[in-house]
Amino acid sequence: MKPSLKLFLYLFFASLPFQVFSQSIRPININIDSLISLIPLQKDTVLVKTYHELFRAYIQKEPKKAKPYLDSAQAFAKDLNDKKLEAMLLYDEGEYYAYTSEFAKASAYYKRAITRYTELDDQRQLASSHNSLGVTQKNLGQTGAALESYLKYIKISERQKRPEEDMAPVLMNIGKLYSKIGNLAVSNDYYSRVEDICVKHGLKYGLAITRSNRATNLVQTHQYKEALQLYFGAIPYFEENNRQLELGEQYNLIGSVYIRMDSLETAKEYLGKSLKLSTANGEMSMVGLATRNLGDVYFKEKKYDTALQQFKRSLEISKQTSNNIEIVDDYLKISDTYEKLGNVSKAYEYRKIYSATHDSIFSQENSQKISALELRYKTEKSEQEIELQKKEIALLEEKEKAANLQRIGLIAGLLTTIVLFGLTYYGIRQKMKRNRLERDRVKAELAFKKKELTTHALHLAKKNEVLEGLKQKAEELKTSEGGGRAYQELIQTINFDQQDDKVWENFTQYFEAVHKDFAGDATKKYPDISRTELRLMALIKMSLSSKEIANILNISSDGVKKARQRLRKKMNLSPEDSLETTILSI
Repeated sequence: MKPSLKLFLYLFFASLPFQVFSQSIRPININIDSLISLIPLQKDTVLVKTYHELFRAYIQKEPKKAKPYLDSAQAFAKDLNDKKLEAMLLYDEGEYYAYTSEFAKASAYYKRAITRYTELDDQRQLASSHNSLGVTQKNLGQTGAALESYLKYIKISERQKRPEEDMAPVLMNIGKLYSKIGNLAVSNDYYSRVEDICVKHGLKYGLAITRSNRATNLVQTHQYKEALQLYFGAIPYFEENNRQLELGEQYNLIGSVYIRMDSLETAKEYLGKSLKLSTANGEMSMVGLATRNLGDVYFKEKKYDTALQQFKRSLEISKQTSNNIEIVDDYLKISDTYEKLGNVSKAYEYRKIYSATHDSIFSQENSQKISALELRYKTEKSEQEIELQKKEIALLEEKEKAANLQRIGLIAGLLTTIVLFGLTYYGIRQKMKRNRLERDRVKAELAFKKKELTTHALHLAKKNEVLEGLKQKAEELKTSEGGGRAYQELIQTINFDQQDDKVWENFTQYFEAVHKDFAGDATKKYPDISRTELRLMALIKMSLSSKEIANILNISSDGVKKARQRLRKKMNLSPEDSLETTILSI
């Protein structure tokens, strides 16, 4: 082939939208030798794009081999002052760190790429960048932010009317996100949608990945044989296409299943294969997972010292890659191992770290944020569909007017109008039915939030009741043992905890989620009430008993009565007026 023709073909393919990490469920196939032969003939922008294509050729299979091409592209692009090239290479940098499991760095580069693509108004690459950012956020334990990034991809893609198969990668990523937070039913629903798309469009790579993900959910429900069938079914495709990273992951997943089945020697065999491949490719996240699974093997063999070494190594890798979700499991396993070794203090130390880390990532607030984000997206989408339907109805009406002018008989026109009206009426009825179901779902969600609020309040009351008893006991011990300083410090700590404003901030967030604008309406109507009295009004609004209110506010029952009297006075209530009824009406 002549050099000029080679150059033409290269420029044509280089201009096509490039696929990205966790963005495409098709493998990237590039003729490396042809690209390398073009390098001596090129310069400036064309040369940078050739190095970019060579980077893409290696990044999914051998990330370490991809990096020198990225470095070369950045060196040549440095003096070109081309915003498009800058955005492309920022994204490539994020790709490299994502494939080598340095998720914090990957996230930073993806965000910079998003800024550039926003400035360039490149909607296709902007959508891709949001999806890839979502993958890194998920691995960093930022589950709510990850879902928000995925939904941004969907919104942009829907505006562009991109083909169905382009939606499959992000749907699979959402499925993986729900799997990570333990909602397997929703996860499986997303996987089924992706699998249907892959079968429909002949996407073999996407089908292999999706079925492997579905197998991971089967493991969670102890369906080990079915899971192994899916894992082993994906391996031939990865072997034929030299997908080293995916092979390393499959071997690790298979090894973890054999651990659960107590086939420990078989588990070691597959975990060894995973470690070898993942280490060679620099995929440290998978190295950490395989190392931890080996720790599980040694733990089951009661070789606790060796297991502890493996778990600590896994923790080091998880910290190195900023993979917060895996860090949680590492802390728990280290705690359990120290307990088996009889080192209770160490076990307790790591259990506390595990509890704090777990709560920060998998908190109820985070789960509610995910649900709220998806609900908001679906609501916005429904509104868009309603608006579109209105436009379609208006268009149909215009067409009907034009058609009436051409009709010979009044009866034919009348019949056509009746038919169209019937179809439109049926469509509107169906839409109203769906809207009613959506309102019922939102109503059920509000009832759930009310239940959560009551639970939180009763928990707060019980905590203060226990702390008050503990404080009284400390006072007794302080008196009987000569007024020790340690007891005084304990009493001060209890007093601080009982008066902790952060607890009230958390309670207020729960309360405002259920009773929106209550505080603002109350202070507007009764401007003289204090912050403490506003808290009392909130507890009365929840119909709590005087004892429960006393425990939550850390006062006596008589104190509650006096507080109620002061509140009645500030609200200018007569003896015949009910305090509860008045507050409930706010």
